[in-house]
Amino acid sequence: MRHLCKWLAIGICGILALLTVLLVFPGLLGFHPLLVQSGSMEPEYPVGSMIYIKNADPSELMEGKVVTFYLSDKETLITHRIVRIDMEREEIHTKGDANELEDGAATSFSMIAGMPVACIPYLGYLAGYLASVAGKAGIILLVLLVCLLSWMDSALFRQEKEAEGA
Repeated sequence: MRHLCKWLAIGICGILALLTVLLVFPGLLGFHPLLVQSGSMEPEYPVGSMIYIKNADPSELMEGKVVTFYLSDKETLITHRIVRIDMEREEIHTKGDANELEDGAATSFSMIAGMPVACIPYLGYLAGYLASVAGKAGIILLVLLVCLLSWMDSALFRQEKEAEGA
């Protein structure tokens, strides 16, 4: 029983560490994780994926490259492929791979948030859940479970030592 407690605690800690590496650590390196919420870029970026974007310099922009940019509300992010660049106006014209038509408005270079560098399918679903109240409660419960399992392991270890000494 003692070994079960120990291995369960280690397993839960491993899962929490992996989630930290995938969801938090990239931000420390300058990569911003984003959830893919629409199918406009399928199959390259499926709904429910997590993409990581890095800041992009206008000199890196080229037709055919994928960029993430803000809409005019300056809150909503879109990830689409560049179909044309207007260097004079400092604007790009974009289109989602799965969309038939080009996006209706050009995007100013200043509205570009970055360029995707990696995509992990399905991780966005998990990240979205973990950001919810239920997900945060789940993380707290997992941490409490690790504490409980560690305490149980200690108690069982003391019990074994006492039994050996008797």
